[in-house]
Amino acid sequence: PSAPDFAWKRHAAMWMRRPAWQISGWLLLLLALVGLYEPVVRRLIEQWWDDPNDSYGFLIPIFCGWLFWRRREGWRKLPLAPANAGYAWIALALGMLLLGRLGSELLLTRLSLVLMLAGLILTLQGRVRLRYLGFPLGFLCFMIPLPTLIYNQVTLPLQSLATRTGDWLLAATGIPVLRQGNLIVLPAAVLDVIAACSGIRSLLALLALATGYGYLMEPVIWRRWVLIAAMIPLAVISNGLRIALTGLLTYWIGAAASHGLWHLLTGMQVFVVAVLGMVLLQRLLARLPSREPRHA
Repeated sequence: PSAPDFAWKRHAAMWMRRPAWQISGWLLLLLALVGLYEPVVRRLIEQWWDDPNDSYGFLIPIFCGWLFWRRREGWRKLPLAPANAGYAWIALALGMLLLGRLGSELLLTRLSLVLMLAGLILTLQGRVRLRYLGFPLGFLCFMIPLPTLIYNQVTLPLQSLATRTGDWLLAATGIPVLRQGNLIVLPAAVLDVIAACSGIRSLLALLALATGYGYLMEPVIWRRWVLIAAMIPLAVISNGLRIALTGLLTYWIGAAASHGLWHLLTGMQVFVVAVLGMVLLQRLLARLPSREPRHA
């Protein structure tokens, strides 16, 4: 048999040699975990579906699954060494789930899900295999929406910064413009930069994109961190450009340019500008000499 087939058969044989009570216990634990985390997963999916700010969350598990499939051959070649330390991780995850349920804290229950997956891998597969899946497991945290308190704290400064940036860019074109708080007053219309236009939705999605892109395309660790950090100003600038472009179209066409198809097109521009900036930055960083070893 081929090496991968042999590895899977060896794995199955190891499980078959376990006592029946132990196998039954794991099956019961698996069913219990499905019952415990079904409400967590269902509520998470509902939030992705209902809130456009979090809709990118559907892509995160798919991307993580693709990463595992892409690296499955390397996974099979790693030594199988189940570790009892995983039971402590599982206990901690269950404790977080209980606290989250009692306190109605969604963040704790959702982080508990990621920790539970890590604990199961550690218990059943061992430290080496857990380390091999460290990035996909960590990346799953991007699927967890920000708590409302943190979301509001971040949204307000971004909303003000986006308004100021858009106002500055509009003034640079020579169009008469007046900013009053989050209102941009033009000769024939008034643009209201609401919370949805703060850029928080695009910022979170772009941070996830930069993290995944850096992992796949950039072998040097510090360059990956530069790409992730650079996405914050790139997102702010591109969102300010969106507001300025909306102001220009409103000035030339009328108030209809601030909603509908025009609004959708300028929203797409945020991602286009930010992604192009990220790719260009990565190409520039790749030209810099680096003594750091390459990473998978």
